[in-house]
Amino acid sequence: MSQFSRLVDSLVDDRGEVQVDLRFSLSENNRVVLEGHVEAELSMICQRCLDVARLPVRADLHLMGVLTDEQAKALPEDFEPLMYGDEPVELLPILEEELILALPLVAYHPPEDCSAQQYFTTESEEEAQAAAIEADEERKNSNPFSVLAKLKTDTTTQES
Repeated sequence: MSQFSRLVDSLVDDRGEVQVDLRFSLSENNRVVLEGHVEAELSMICQRCLDVARLPVRADLHLMGVLTDEQAKALPEDFEPLMYGDEPVELLPILEEELILALPLVAYHPPEDCSAQQYFTTESEEEAQAAAIEADEERKNSNPFSVLAKLKTDTTTQES
């Protein structure tokens, strides 16, 4: 982890390991293809309780080598361009960039692990669970198009 200096600037510490699984191949038109993933468990500050949260972060890679911007624009939808030229391509900066892009915008513990959620709430545990079940049921039963159906019925009754 300590080799990823830009990533470490967003973290609590540089402890831990980055796990990488990469596959290199050639496409049908003889372009270099790099696919795989990079993942790590990163220490960030939970924005609810301000304690250290260990968060799993994973980034999938689907890159295809290109020499020009025109080639990059013509890539299949599944691939991102990997620009290369005369210099060798260094993997470490690419992997670091992918992990940085995969960081959560705001770091949080899962609610059940967060001390702020446990100690600083006005609801009892039973009330919180009941509210969560009710919100989940409401979300399952709600139909975003039900408003349109109501509008349709309103206009139909007005015309008659």
